[in-house]
Amino acid sequence: MELRNVISFLRVVELENFTKAAQELGYAQSTVTFQIQQLERELGAPLLDRVGKTVSLTPLGEQFLGYATQLVQLNEQIQNLGRPASQIRGTLRVGILESLFTWIFARQFPAYHERFPLVQVETKIASGEELLEMLRRNELDIVFLLDWDLAGHRCTQALTHPEPIVFVCRPDHPLAGRRGLALSEVLAQPLILTERKSVYRRALAEVAAQQGLPLRPTLEVNHTNIIVELVQRGLGISLLPAYTVRRQLAAGELCQLEVSDFSLTLWSQIFYHRNKWVTPQMTGFIQVIQEFFQETT
Repeated sequence: MELRNVISFLRVVELENFTKAAQELGYAQSTVTFQIQQLERELGAPLLDRVGKTVSLTPLGEQFLGYATQLVQLNEQIQNLGRPASQIRGTLRVGILESLFTWIFARQFPAYHERFPLVQVETKIASGEELLEMLRRNELDIVFLLDWDLAGHRCTQALTHPEPIVFVCRPDHPLAGRRGLALSEVLAQPLILTERKSVYRRALAEVAAQQGLPLRPTLEVNHTNIIVELVQRGLGISLLPAYTVRRQLAAGELCQLEVSDFSLTLWSQIFYHRNKWVTPQMTGFIQVIQEFFQETT
């Protein structure tokens, strides 16, 4: 079985398109088609269903996908034996929560790239549940998410760090600086919140329901950096991980509200599949995130 055929198969699956895969790999489309056909002849059944321009995995293709990924990764491991970090080649597939990408990994990526200049980092931004599912299917090498402490999960927890989740507003907001605020007072204000499936939005909704309080945000936004900007412009109050507003709080551009009957701490966590060989690329990722937490605590 030719390794280049396996690599072409993985790119077709990832891009769901023969033409795009051929362009990325520097082949003619007919070459990629021939490579996939050669794999199918060797395995004795179709790997892909082709309906028009749509490409999907057959049941055999689903089974072969995991083996193909392991085969390519094993080849990378062999090629990188004994090499220093600066000479290691390969790909690191990172699944990450949007806010962690924006406020932590984007800051740490230059340090990672300096140590592993030849490693290609591919990121997938999704919810924590989606990321863990992709990790279980071996579609990702490592995930960085924010959730309740998931120690004991089916995947290996490589790092965990507590993250306070706080209400913030502009310093000139009527509630700024007040002590003993009740959650009911905060929720009566215009709110700018993340999408409903975010873990801290769900936690707020649960507490509000327990207290019989309505939760009716003025605006829902999927991107935390946009929320921070809108709060700075005085358009409302938001509930956000403290790491997303650390600089603004320190500079006095935002104010954290002290709410007497609401407190929430979640955990930044890194996971990888328990059966996965931990590559130098993965170890390096964990290290640069650890360094961020050491610098900011």
